[in-house]
Amino acid sequence: MLSGAAQMFERGGRLDARRAVVFARARLRQGIRRVRTALEPVLIAAVGAALAWAIAHDALHQPAPLFAPMAAWICLGFTKNRSPRIVAELALGATVGVGLGELFVSTFGAGAWQIGVVLVVAALAGRLLDRGDVVTFQTVGNGLVIVGLSAIPGMELHAGGRWMDALVGGAVAFVLTVALPRSVVERPRRYARSAFAEMAQAIEMLADGLRRGDVEAMMDVEGQVRATTESIDDFDKALKAAADVAALNPTLRAEVPQLDELKRILALARRAETGLAMMVRQAVGFYEQAGRLPDVGDRLAEVGPAVRALSTSIGGWHRPQHARDVLSDVAAKTAPHEIESQDWRPAALMSLVRALVSDLLQVTGLSRSDAAARLAATHGAPFAAEREASPEDEASALWGD
Repeated sequence: MLSGAAQMFERGGRLDARRAVVFARARLRQGIRRVRTALEPVLIAAVGAALAWAIAHDALHQPAPLFAPMAAWICLGFTKNRSPRIVAELALGATVGVGLGELFVSTFGAGAWQIGVVLVVAALAGRLLDRGDVVTFQTVGNGLVIVGLSAIPGMELHAGGRWMDALVGGAVAFVLTVALPRSVVERPRRYARSAFAEMAQAIEMLADGLRRGDVEAMMDVEGQVRATTESIDDFDKALKAAADVAALNPTLRAEVPQLDELKRILALARRAETGLAMMVRQAVGFYEQAGRLPDVGDRLAEVGPAVRALSTSIGGWHRPQHARDVLSDVAAKTAPHEIESQDWRPAALMSLVRALVSDLLQVTGLSRSDAAARLAATHGAPFAAEREASPEDEASALWGD
């Protein structure tokens, strides 16, 4: 059976190198961005580990507090996506796991059957403490390490000390996670900017393929859409971590309105990405059935630069007026019935362009009804929702009219 990556690029029993290159280039761009932002969190994790050792060794007089820096590093990790909840879960799992391991070694010694028993007990204890996987994995892993190390000849057991080391490391990590950030909106804004930049790339690639009638170029967009999805997922993770920190740090409460706006943008980005993925699939199928679709490509070609302008506005956190103006102009030229074709397919594809433009207009701050009213052939009529409006369908509290 093919792996997930191989399946994505497999066409007619052969590995499609063009799809692989498109996806690899996007992944390389994302990797470079990750490296650029990795230095600061790695330094913080290293400082936290050193601080945990110093507290355990010098203040608590633990002779070899190895688990203090280990717990601090594991909890802090090497990215800025540090959710206080996840840090607390990691710290709890590590402390309980080390404590259980010490208890077993001091009571029953260390050996094969002790390892088996401590794995069962630690796993059940983790499930008792929390429904998630993090606590259980940490409890099991640290319990196993303690019993396994103690089975090595010459290893000394400092009774009651190792669980305290893990607790110190986890506590240091939690305090640094909550107290250090001076701002929590910068990172999710940067990921949002990256997500819309990747989306703009996909739109421009699809527009070019539609205008030239190049079905291979259209199929290339699938890899770029996948990269867009991964960027949106990164945006989502960064935003959740930021919201958790802001909820615990009173000095960051003033940034909550920006986080709320970013949450709205995230929901709309996922909606737009879903529509774009559908458009790519339909464009390939319609081309194979009806030939070139230049009119749709012309409209879509105007959307790409607007999304790039939107990306810049979100990154700089200023009102995306230019993107709104361009998208409003495109929206006024997307009437499906004006396409000069007797075939229904170009009109159907133009309808998908209309939906995408409407979603992007909402990202600029408009409500769903205002965005729909700017579409061609609606004559400014208000949008009548058939379901209860989602929060993102309301106008932006920061950038709405």
